Amino acid sequence: MLLSSSQSHHPSFRASEPPKRLSAGLSRSVVRITQKSPASRYSVLIVDRDPMSGDLLANALVHEKGCAATTIASSELLSYLSKDTIDLVVIGAEARSDLGNGFDLATMVDRSYPQIGIVMLLNVTNQETVIKAFLSGARGVFSRHQSMPEFFDCIEHVRKGCIWAGRQETNSLIDAFKSIPTFNLVSDDAPVLTTRELQVVHCAARGKTNRAIANELNLSEHTVKNYLFRAFEKLGVSSRGELLFYLTLQSHNSPGRGRPEANPQLA
Repeated sequence: MLLSSSQSHHPSFRASEPPKRLSAGLSRSVVRITQKSPASRYSVLIVDRDPMSGDLLANALVHEKGCAATTIASSELLSYLSKDTIDLVVIGAEARSDLGNGFDLATMVDRSYPQIGIVMLLNVTNQETVIKAFLSGARGVFSRHQSMPEFFDCIEHVRKGCIWAGRQETNSLIDAFKSIPTFNLVSDDAPVLTTRELQVVHCAARGKTNRAIANELNLSEHTVKNYLFRAFEKLGVSSRGELLFYLTLQSHNSPGRGRPEANPQLA
């Protein structure tokens, strides 16, 4: 899944290629030195479960992408970030620190340095870990079973302000969304949508086309498009894919998630 856009809060979805094991990609990949101009260099810190894994990723980034990448102990990460300018941090979910695990460390980095992109490395990919990674502030969720070229792709997009996830992680997110009975779009802190906008959003989030929505709600397709456009603007999204992502995280953040709410009806 790739959410990308000229604006960081308005990305668009794209599923990545089928994943290959990261270890296999590393053993077969051909490392080549890439000359980069100073303006194109960016800095990456890697906090992984062990120094060897982190060094492997850092060396690959240095040789293949020409960036300034290095490993660092979890206990030193926050101190280092306060002293130097870093563009991106890669954190292994299994990394241990005084704060807890890698998710806890990512949360602290996101709160303290929201301008820094975070990529979370997952050893186990399921609904819980994918959602937890995004809620921790990660903009990239990468499985260790994926290939090194996909890791480079993830890094490149996250450093540009996009959101990236592989095919399996995207499917986990979609499955999590499907398991949620309703969408919490009427809470106190949620954007205010009209009844019609809510109805159209509910239908769109379930994969219905504009024509199907128009037939169900007895509207014209043009009117459906207008409702979607206004709802997207209020929610800060620009596509159905982003809507799916927004609703999933919104529902998982809601204290009352899992309790069905009646779909809005017109009076």
